[in-house]
Amino acid sequence: MNKQIGFTMTLSLAGIVALGPAAIDMYLASMPNMALDLQTSYASTQMTLTTFLIFMGLGQLIFGPLSDAIGRRIPLLLGLITYMLTSLWAAFSPSLESLMLARLMQGLGAAMMIVVVMSMVRDLVEGTEAAQLYALLNTIVALGPIIAPALGGFIGAHYGWRGIMLVLTGLSAFILMNTLLHVKESLVPTQRIAFHFNQICHTYFNILKNHVFLLNLLALSAVYFFLFSYIGGSAYVYQNDYQLSLEQFGLVFGLTSISLVLGASSSAYWVKKIDISHLAILGAIMMMLGSLLCLLTHFFAFGLIGIVSGIALGLFGLGILEASLMAIAMDAQKTALGSSAALLGAVPMLLSSIATPIAGRLVEINSFYWLLLLSSIGPLILIFVYCSAKKATSIKVLETH
Repeated sequence: MNKQIGFTMTLSLAGIVALGPAAIDMYLASMPNMALDLQTSYASTQMTLTTFLIFMGLGQLIFGPLSDAIGRRIPLLLGLITYMLTSLWAAFSPSLESLMLARLMQGLGAAMMIVVVMSMVRDLVEGTEAAQLYALLNTIVALGPIIAPALGGFIGAHYGWRGIMLVLTGLSAFILMNTLLHVKESLVPTQRIAFHFNQICHTYFNILKNHVFLLNLLALSAVYFFLFSYIGGSAYVYQNDYQLSLEQFGLVFGLTSISLVLGASSSAYWVKKIDISHLAILGAIMMMLGSLLCLLTHFFAFGLIGIVSGIALGLFGLGILEASLMAIAMDAQKTALGSSAALLGAVPMLLSSIATPIAGRLVEINSFYWLLLLSSIGPLILIFVYCSAKKATSIKVLETH
């Protein structure tokens, strides 16, 4: 790790990034009860998640270039304050419409935080060191899906979904104070890029012309689509098809996510020993096998154990793949790192935002269609990753000649 990023800084950045997933994972188990409380359907409550994801994606497209222009620290602090205040708003929302508006603003706050942290990593380190740091951050963040659903299930069972939003308010307030103390500006004024709309569009266009970046962006989008398809359907399937209680769902969801931590931590170790493109292919193969196992569960009646096993294998591959794809894509860029990080954050979030309502609708029809959706994504991920590795290899060959 680069000497500029110590343990305290790493932990601080991980805490900031973890707030985004926490706003998703903590209230999943409470969605059926939220529907009853707000007198709406389960599919409608999924829109609170979709709204959050859409604006967490769209926001990054603006805040990435903004952080390239004015620096990292101010957008980061604004993002934390926005997230904190809108979490409080969500806790006292009297209707679905009010909650969705609060979640919209909360998503924008999360966008500011995430894109700045991803940019700060590349401000300070690059190449293998960046891949290691992304993997380390993802390992720490991956603890969220283990702790958050179990914690959310407990809080939801005793204090409802509103209590969960109050906990998010408190967490963000604590992380805001820690950020003020430990996270400094990482982008020097001489490296900043002026904020002009036409220039932003031109910058994004130039980034997307980089085929290695584009293929990894598509692969990462498919990875997130798998993840949010799972998230969008799991609460309904586990609680309705397999009769798990709210707290049991949080426990099963959290235990399954241990494989995500193992995958991310394995990536941090293997990236020092295996070419990063080969590591990405390994992660993609694991995701494909996991997604296919989910489908075989239906035909061979493996039940909940089969689904959980398939998801666990898929999440292990995801843990390996997420950091690898980010590092490969960001390493393909030498300038406009905030804009590059924005695309890597925004496009996957925007595409995966439609996964949750699709999954929510499919499980209400029949859980088989949900499993079919999951199984179709794995092969697509492998195709994108393989093409990216092949393209990167051909570029290296040309550069050596």
